[in-house]
Amino acid sequence: MGYLLQYSDSNCIFPCLFVGFNCGEAVNFAIGDWFPLGAVASWRYALLNRVPLLPHEELLCKEAMLLYASLELEDSDYSSADLVSHNWIKASFVKLMRFHHRARWSIMKSRACTGLLPNTNGTILCTLCKLDCYVAFLNCSCDLHPVCLRHGMICSISSMDNIQNISLLSMISHFQLSYNHFIIVLVALSRFQFT
Repeated sequence: MGYLLQYSDSNCIFPCLFVGFNCGEAVNFAIGDWFPLGAVASWRYALLNRVPLLPHEELLCKEAMLLYASLELEDSDYSSADLVSHNWIKASFVKLMRFHHRARWSIMKSRACTGLLPNTNGTILCTLCKLDCYVAFLNCSCDLHPVCLRHGMICSISSMDNIQNISLLSMISHFQLSYNHFIIVLVALSRFQFT
């Protein structure tokens, strides 16, 4: 639901700029299939070193926790559209948590990490790329500011002299429980779809 707009200013001309709805402007909700798109947008903002409009990682984690809590209550009054939306959330959350597992493992394996600290700050922005970090971030001695785990892996590989502490959200154990449950559900769902 967008429209084409002729836009020009003194420096550039955009003859067919597509203007559409933006989740960051006036919409206070998103359906589950937005989360994979939000992840791509978040990474693209990081590549451009721009502050994201929405804290994607925090929104995804909170939505996944709400979904996990509703599944524990065994609320089965969901429509097929809701179930599809839930599967997008589950898959996006699993992908995010897998990235965090691999990144933390890589940093710990490099032995450049001196320990884990509790993250009580909520979402912070990486000082290098402005990526929103909710689950974990790294306090790296080479930057003296928090950095995302992607930059932390680069720092730990490039220099073994860096003293690093990973700040980890205190709810990580709850995230792990929901991650394990979502894996089982998604694997069962994929077997059912392909058999």
